[in-house]
Amino acid sequence: MIGAVPEIGPDTRGENLERLEREAFDVCVVGGGITGAGVALDAASRGLKVALVERGDFASGTSSRSSKMVHGGLRYLANYDFKLTWEASRERDLLRRLAPHLVRPLRFLFPAYKKGIQTRFATIGLTIYDLVAGRRGFGRHHRASDDDIRRYAPSLDPGRVVGAWTYWDAATDDARLVFEVLRTAHGFGAVIANHARVHGFDTSGGAVSAAFVSDEQTGRELTVRARCFVNATGVWADEVGRFEAHSVAPPIRPAKGIHLILPSSAVPIGSSVVLPSIARDRRSLFAVPGWGDTVVLGTTDTTYDGPLDAPAVDDDDVRYALGSLNWSLGLDVQPSDVVSAWAGLRPLLAGAGGPDERTADLSRTQHLSVSPGGLVTITGGKLTTYRRMAADTVDLVCSRLGVAGRSRTKRLAIGLTRPLPGLLEETTAAAERAAIPPGVARHLVETYGDRAPAVLELAASDPDLAAPLVPGLPWIGAQAVWAVEREMAVGLSDVLERRTRLSLADRNAGLGSAAPRLVAGRIGAGAVSTEAVALAERLAAERGPVARPEPVQATVSDASPGSARVVHPGA
Repeated sequence: MIGAVPEIGPDTRGENLERLEREAFDVCVVGGGITGAGVALDAASRGLKVALVERGDFASGTSSRSSKMVHGGLRYLANYDFKLTWEASRERDLLRRLAPHLVRPLRFLFPAYKKGIQTRFATIGLTIYDLVAGRRGFGRHHRASDDDIRRYAPSLDPGRVVGAWTYWDAATDDARLVFEVLRTAHGFGAVIANHARVHGFDTSGGAVSAAFVSDEQTGRELTVRARCFVNATGVWADEVGRFEAHSVAPPIRPAKGIHLILPSSAVPIGSSVVLPSIARDRRSLFAVPGWGDTVVLGTTDTTYDGPLDAPAVDDDDVRYALGSLNWSLGLDVQPSDVVSAWAGLRPLLAGAGGPDERTADLSRTQHLSVSPGGLVTITGGKLTTYRRMAADTVDLVCSRLGVAGRSRTKRLAIGLTRPLPGLLEETTAAAERAAIPPGVARHLVETYGDRAPAVLELAASDPDLAAPLVPGLPWIGAQAVWAVEREMAVGLSDVLERRTRLSLADRNAGLGSAAPRLVAGRIGAGAVSTEAVALAERLAAERGPVARPEPVQATVSDASPGSARVVHPGA
């Protein structure tokens, strides 16, 4: 049962690496994104002995670079995929119940600018959407009045549209969701390790019996033995399959999606807004209120054939996204307004239409396969349906292992085991006693769930940890320390990009904040100084023509006197 193993602490990763080498497992999951995390939790909750290894940080691939939406599947109705819409809406509503601090309802405004396909989809599609989604705690769609338009999109002239509608969906913090699922799996006994790269399999007996793993922090080599291995590596599934001389079928066809973060002052909206495509891929974009006073704009959907580790925003992406935004809402947002940006790859399955088939038309359904050597591969799918994908995968694993057991994950709370209002009230009261703003208390609850009071207690112990990492943003110093000591973050990138999302909300990616100094106090100034430079260079390449981190002075020091050093990221 959960709680049978200690909480994650500063030594957990090292202890888990020792266990991976020493013990044998029922199942070893390769890949620490949302799919792999879901498989680990499902398997561990059924009583299987589970290992999970991730070559980078948890969620460092697609699962921290998504649209951060838990979609009910409205867009799939355009392809008459009623089954996927029903499944997505069911899983969305289930996730809202299991992790209400991380999955929040979101109102969308859908404006139609001309009669025809837009108005037909709005009137018919939204009605079908309500019927397929059912009454699961989300409001039904409504025709929007001119006053609604002015309230939700003040810059949009109601006279430009032939009609507008509102409907409901949900949003999440994708990387935080992954970590909470993994932390819950750890509570059921799963042995998890990040920065542990699989570089081969032992197939000497005719079947995959072990994985050869490198600890990317120390270079140590270890062998992980298990009765069954699951390849849950997303766009890297073909690469991992080739360790066994096996190719995934159907093959993965990566699709690139980019997002821009803009200041709310440049995009004044009172709800999320659907932006019709004005060009190439006919995929609608969304403008969604983000962290602090920001708006997230995305996403594109284009074929990608570059290096899987280095998708980047380009000029065409920026022109397309800002062009759609400006035309739709009557704005004049420029590339210089962009606060940050990211690019991610969707692990779509190649269709029958060949290389010219639009990625927007490719199926988002999952595919399970088993190689001749017994490697189970789960590919395709989407964040919203990860739990269902995991259950199907573990059903197959159990069948191959000859054990019984049904998925329990419909009933497992993720990071929150008491009512959200009471937790928020308790945390807010504690924040007031510590002279910490109530907005920070809400932010901590929405980030950490049950552990928010513990993070707040850490902040109250030291004024430096109660201070904002960046003025005007909700993150505080305690979160950087908590990430290292209680969430298996091993470096600055883990802290800024995934345990917090400061790299997305701050123009300089948090590199000029107090975070580098606080992290250096736990892992050493030299390591943080070197990583800060590399992180700035990588983010500059990823962001392409917009919001490149500027050289900043970030003082990092460890506990040793005189060890402070000035870092110039990007130099």
